[in-house]
Amino acid sequence: MIYLICTPIGNLNDISLRSIEILNSSDLIYAEDTRKAQKIFDRYKIDKKSFSFNDHNEKSKTKSIIKEARAGKTISLISDAGAPLISDPGYILVNECIKENIDYSVIPGPSSVINSLLLSGFPINKFMFLGFLPRKDSERKKVFENNIKNDATLVFFESPKRLVRTLSVMQKIYPSHRRAVICREMTKKHEEVIRGSISEILSKVSSRDIKGEICLLIEGDKDLIEPPIDLDNEIKDLILRKMSPSEAAKLLSSITRQNKRDLYDWLTKKS
Repeated sequence: MIYLICTPIGNLNDISLRSIEILNSSDLIYAEDTRKAQKIFDRYKIDKKSFSFNDHNEKSKTKSIIKEARAGKTISLISDAGAPLISDPGYILVNECIKENIDYSVIPGPSSVINSLLLSGFPINKFMFLGFLPRKDSERKKVFENNIKNDATLVFFESPKRLVRTLSVMQKIYPSHRRAVICREMTKKHEEVIRGSISEILSKVSSRDIKGEICLLIEGDKDLIEPPIDLDNEIKDLILRKMSPSEAAKLLSSITRQNKRDLYDWLTKKS
């Protein structure tokens, strides 16, 4: 059995009791950074040693992990912080497990993506995580341009060294009123949330030496989030004189953006 274990994103007290239990019972533990893993082991008296598993050796290590899992060993995988696979190693391993019919499970826990969404104050019924932003301005610009009309809250990881440059690129693309949020050092002593328009945030951080892990969030395009159009029985009677309920439902759905099935039920319901 292979376990993908979520680890604290800052505060070591956030690790779950089940995670500690699984780590203690594991025959082998693979970690993105063995030094960070050791801090968790020392804190919770986990008498184990971890082995390196990162972007550079994932492909080669996956073969040996699958072999050990087939032999009946319990294996755990942990990343630097948060969940494996989320901008961290593990994708190749999971797909090989599926291919080779090897059982694996997830031990849930902290997530900087979810944490930042809860802190942001933006709508989170619809969001999109896009990982680390590209290093080149031209590629970052393309990401923002492709999502300028996206009505979902966007979440990115960004390096503090590139933050000001990224905000400068954003300012040239997004409308002046578009809001953003920076969440940094979450769950740690110096946790900070910076809110405002993109230009306001750029002004706030330009003169500062920003450090720590950063999540950058952009609010969705509100112009696309329109309230439903009220429909009454008079409209229903008029439209049904000209077309069938299925045709009417299709037309009204395209105009109002309401659910076609719900509209059909409304159209066929006796007044």
